[in-house]
Amino acid sequence: MPNRRYHIHVICADNDQLLVLDSLAIFFQARAFLTYDVSSKLSKASLYGRQCIDACDYAVMIIGDSYGTVQKNGVSQMHLSYLNAKAKTKPLFILVKNHYQESGLSRQLQEFIKSVTRQENQIYYYDTEDDIEPLMVQAYYKAVANHKVMGGWVRADEELIKLSRKSIIEKALDSAPTDIKADKDSGDDESFASDNVSQPIALLKSFDIQYSAQAYEGGNLTDVTRAMTLSWQEILDALMKIPSTFSSYGLQNTVNRLITEKAETDIKKDMPNVHAVARCQISQSDMNSLQRQLVSANWIQLMTYGTRVSQELWKLTFYAKNLSKLSTSPPRE
Repeated sequence: MPNRRYHIHVICADNDQLLVLDSLAIFFQARAFLTYDVSSKLSKASLYGRQCIDACDYAVMIIGDSYGTVQKNGVSQMHLSYLNAKAKTKPLFILVKNHYQESGLSRQLQEFIKSVTRQENQIYYYDTEDDIEPLMVQAYYKAVANHKVMGGWVRADEELIKLSRKSIIEKALDSAPTDIKADKDSGDDESFASDNVSQPIALLKSFDIQYSAQAYEGGNLTDVTRAMTLSWQEILDALMKIPSTFSSYGLQNTVNRLITEKAETDIKKDMPNVHAVARCQISQSDMNSLQRQLVSANWIQLMTYGTRVSQELWKLTFYAKNLSKLSTSPPRE
């Protein structure tokens, strides 16, 4: 498995080239974290796409049989994401489906393909999803070699992981109540022996995130974007309330609920006449960063991997559950 994994955003038309997208997911399963453009029918599709492109290390665009749903601004989400990626100067490689006859293509798609092929040099052509893996071997590694970025998630050295894990566990157990110490030898299939902690988190440490919300004041609605300070203890407490298995979207909703609990008081500091706050959302770049830190700290682990983010299932680790017990246990006499 590669030592470094990047965040790659996939620019695509809604409900097009699904087998190609599945092939991408399989190719990048051990190589990168993927996000995708979402349907333009969702009100926050453009915001989500822009935030993902802001946060990503590389972008790949799939141009197939569809231009995508045209938005009010006259362009599709695929076209808009492409323009955003160019504006942000993101390293971009493009897969274009071979169309041997243009009669079945929309005028907008034909013009978009011509515009892209005139401007870009990292373009790869395919006929079916079977062509994707060999193309990706060439395209992805060429992009990484030609456009080195500072981002990515680095896998820690396994020996350092083991030493870090052992040190943390020993310190935790030294101060743990007897019943928690006994859990270590309980025979649970999720024992401490399976825990890998590469970046431990201090529970009392705080960090800042950006969030958006809608504030209601005198019958008027105002979109606001603000910063909020959260502690890792608050995150851990929120995670303990989550179902035993959850999706990435479920994790994000949990964080959004935590933000919502604090947002009204936060916003009223500057807008004292606000009577309600709704639709609190952590920024996508901060959410991606938070999720990566939770994985590195061994608080959450992937159970099943799907071809889309919505199909991934996560669970809390045994380590996180015991850390929560330690943080909430009363001090011993």
